[in-house]
Amino acid sequence: MRAPQTFEEVDVFFPDTLDAALIAQADPNRRGRVLAGGTDLMVQWEAGVVPLPPRVISIKHLPVLRQIEENPGMLIIGAGVTHKQLRASPLVRQYLPSLAEAAATIGGEQIQVMGTIGGSVANASPAGDLAPSLMVAEGDVVLASVRGERRVPVTACWTGYRQIDCAPDELIVRFELTKMPAGYCEGWRKLGPRQAQAISKIMGSFRGQLTDGIITDFKVAVGSVAPTCIRLYELEQWLVGKPCDAATCNEAETRARAGVHPIDDIRSTAAYRQWVTGRMIRSFLQTLEVK
Repeated sequence: MRAPQTFEEVDVFFPDTLDAALIAQADPNRRGRVLAGGTDLMVQWEAGVVPLPPRVISIKHLPVLRQIEENPGMLIIGAGVTHKQLRASPLVRQYLPSLAEAAATIGGEQIQVMGTIGGSVANASPAGDLAPSLMVAEGDVVLASVRGERRVPVTACWTGYRQIDCAPDELIVRFELTKMPAGYCEGWRKLGPRQAQAISKIMGSFRGQLTDGIITDFKVAVGSVAPTCIRLYELEQWLVGKPCDAATCNEAETRARAGVHPIDDIRSTAAYRQWVTGRMIRSFLQTLEVK
């Protein structure tokens, strides 16, 4: 089949149920590039960075993918939930506050209305603003196909630059994320050339607990410093059991800088990203102390 040269030549399928979308994806002759909000893919196609696909399957308006629900320990977020829904949801704001903060920084109002959590994860950009908050929340990405559902830990769903653990016949259908427990706090930071509508030079999230001045739990993830968003596991382990004081902050800042290996690119230098990573960790620890 000749590759389409214009959007008008692309075959677009609008399934009215999730089952219809999965059946189409199961057939190599009917399978298409999955489109939710299109805020990443449409730009890539228009710029010619990614060639136009022969077929697109639009899942934007499937109600089953647009729900936010809870159970005693988890928050369940459909893959079609938009950034605007994330930032506004009382459940997300209460139990995943850094995810709500991150969603509020993505683009402008038009992008937030269209862009989805599933699309952001599937795009697999190392600068994807939602990724750090998802990684510190932990839990699973749930994928579906006609073969059934499969779970992938959210900390392991990105396998490389612009790559995710998702088979050609699978769709991301929801995220089952661990609620922030009582007595914990979260934080989110983003550094870009301006406050809004800018790709991050670096961003990160943390979730932690402080008990009588001692760090009893701490999870931190940073983006734009590696081919994928990363958790700083060694730093997390070192911090647990330490007092949240000036000496700990100084050492944590040093260790954080040594724990990332970013690149120079059009948005920033590697050295600057390393420096900011350290300062960000210091800021997170200070936030934990204040809370």
